[in-house]
Amino acid sequence: MRPILTVALVFAMASGIRADEIYVPSNTPGTGSCNHIQFNPNWSTASGVYRYQLVAPSSLLGGKACLITDVAFAPCSSVVFKATMFEMSMSHTTLMPPSTTFATNIPNPQIVIPAGAITFTRTANQWSPIKLTRPFTYNGIDHLTVELRYQGGTLVGATSTTDRQESNLTLNYWRIIAWGAGAYNATTAAASDARGLKMRLTCAVVSLNGSGSPRPGGTVNLDLTAPADSMLPFQLGTSLGTGPIPIDQRKLGLSPDGLLVASVSGSLPTVFSGYSGFLDAAGKGTAKLILPGLSVLIGLRLHTAFLTLSGSAPSGVKSISNTFSFTITT
Repeated sequence: MRPILTVALVFAMASGIRADEIYVPSNTPGTGSCNHIQFNPNWSTASGVYRYQLVAPSSLLGGKACLITDVAFAPCSSVVFKATMFEMSMSHTTLMPPSTTFATNIPNPQIVIPAGAITFTRTANQWSPIKLTRPFTYNGIDHLTVELRYQGGTLVGATSTTDRQESNLTLNYWRIIAWGAGAYNATTAAASDARGLKMRLTCAVVSLNGSGSPRPGGTVNLDLTAPADSMLPFQLGTSLGTGPIPIDQRKLGLSPDGLLVASVSGSLPTVFSGYSGFLDAAGKGTAKLILPGLSVLIGLRLHTAFLTLSGSAPSGVKSISNTFSFTITT
C-alpha cells in the first residue's frame, strides 16, 4: 500500500476551544486575581493616563501563523470604559524578558486601533472584545507585544473596575506599565512584572495542508486557507530547507535555494502546478506538487509555504502560511 501523507494545521488548545482563538494564558475569564491596571482610570494619579504593554511569550501563542483580528480582556466588573484618546499597537519581539524601556519591546509597531476616542463596554467574568480596526499578522515564531495607551479615561456605571490578571510567574507573561501625568508618551516603565492581564486573541488561521502520495511519480495535493484574504493573489514556494527568509519583521519558513527559485518562476509547471493564482471568496486555494518518477529523490525532504499578496500590506505581503514538510518515500 502506498504511504498516505496527511498533515493539518491546528491550534493545539484544550478540548472545546475554537481553533481561531488563542487564550493567554487560559480560557478562564471568571477566575484569577483582580487587578486595577489597565482599565481603571480612577486608580491613576493623574485623571486616567496610562501606557501599558503585555508581552506574551511564543510558548503561550500556539506556535502557528495567524491574522489577529481582535483582542478581548476579562473584566472583574461590568462597566463602560471611555477615553478621549486611546491607541493600541502590536509588534513581534525576540526579547524575553522584556525591557522597562517601552520602545525596546515594540521595535516595529503596527497600529491596530488608531489614536482617537473610544467607548469600551465590559462585562464581568466574560471575555470582552475591544474591536480592532486593523488586523495584525502574527508570524507564529516570535513573542508578541500588545501595547495600550490612553488619556482622559473615565468610567460609566462604576467608580472603580478591575481585570483578571495572571499570577503564575513561571509562565513568563509580562506587563510593563506607566501611569499618571505624561504616561501616554512615557519612555520608561514605572513598574514591570510577570503578571499580565488575561487576554484572548481572535485569529484567522493561515494554513497549508497536504495530502496524497509522497513518492517518485506521486502527487502531493496542497490546500491553502487564508480566511481573511479572499480573492487575493497567492504564491507558493518549495525549498530544501526552512530558512527562514525575513520579510520585514516576519519570517517565511523556506530557504532561498535553487529549488525555491524554480518553484516560483513558473518554469516547471508540470512539477509545481498551480503555484500562483487567486484565493476564492472563502480564502481557499489548491495546488499540486507532482514528483518526478526518479528513485534518486527517495529520502529527500521538501518544505512548502505560501504568501498572499496585497499592495497595501507591509512589504506587499498580507499573510504568510505555516511551512508544510514531508519526506519522499518509496
